[in-house]
Amino acid sequence: ATSKSAMQASAEQLSEMLVAMQSQCQYFRAATESNPNDDVSFANWGSMLMHLSMVSEDQETKKKYLKEAIERLERAVSLNPNSKTHEGELAYFNLGNAMYFAFFLEQNDAKAEKHLSDAKEKFAVSMAKDPGNPMHTQMMEQLETAHEQRKAAHEQLARLEGKTEEEKKVEILNLQKQMLESVVDSHKKAVQQHPDNAGNMIELAKSQFELAMLCPRKDAHVLFEEAAKTVEAALRAKPQDTSAPWLHAILTQALSYSETDKEKSRALLAKAKAEFDSVMRLETDVVKREQLSKEKDIFNTSMQNWKQWQDLESKADAAEKANQKSPAAAGKGPLDTGNEELGGFVVLVGVVVAIGVGVWLLTRKK
Repeated sequence: ATSKSAMQASAEQLSEMLVAMQSQCQYFRAATESNPNDDVSFANWGSMLMHLSMVSEDQETKKKYLKEAIERLERAVSLNPNSKTHEGELAYFNLGNAMYFAFFLEQNDAKAEKHLSDAKEKFAVSMAKDPGNPMHTQMMEQLETAHEQRKAAHEQLARLEGKTEEEKKVEILNLQKQMLESVVDSHKKAVQQHPDNAGNMIELAKSQFELAMLCPRKDAHVLFEEAAKTVEAALRAKPQDTSAPWLHAILTQALSYSETDKEKSRALLAKAKAEFDSVMRLETDVVKREQLSKEKDIFNTSMQNWKQWQDLESKADAAEKANQKSPAAAGKGPLDTGNEELGGFVVLVGVVVAIGVGVWLLTRKK
């Protein structure tokens, strides 16, 4: 019963996140209808549609959102070749990202190759417009192994054929973890190459958070701590950064859930509340305050479910050790019949990662 209620809650959170992202799209749609020459709103709209595509589960829905994202971003650059989102990202760079994502989604090799060629073209344009941006250089380097990455991803998906649903969940989680580890390493290199670039530090911290959500509590705690220190370094490099304080508050709260010492956990929770309150006091826009509050609620519930999943993992480990001493219980693993609640949380952690990403995306629009 516990796992069913948690899974139901997680599904509701994912639904809320998607609704919030769709609401943002409606806002940008209205802005472009009011002013058809508003390139910034087209850029923001396309960026949000791309992220909606990434977190959607249904393949046809993914393709639909991605097609719309490319159309909106192309409209933005047609209106203004130097168009940027509110985050300061070049629309050309986001267009390259969208086409690169299409390259991975496409099953037909010839069509995929066209998407990759288009992506390279857009990234080259964005590099020419902003040559000092290390993220652009980093993306061009990643493109050198694009075919290997796509082949590995498709082979991984092919290996899922014929496996049980539980085995598929574990395989997908392992793939997610490998991909996130690669992303973290990539961002670390960018920070090493440009130690004063606060933007690179923020990207590293976000990727560390996302990876932590797939790790056991002990490893997650270390990653949360590293991410928090990275954000602190970003604030020292760029004190006026408006997204860093909110990000630090989220990481402090995450630490309160991964901390096993109850007193330390309570202290971290109180610190996180103070940090959240400080950010909210600085936000004067009523609508944005409401959005931040909703995102915080989604994040809180997500982290509570993550902690519950971790607790179940600990119980399963203890049960497995006990089973090893009991011949009658031998052969019963954590995902076998009788341990369905743990199997449910294998799905939950993937959902929580999606929610976490959505919170970042929405928060950074502020």
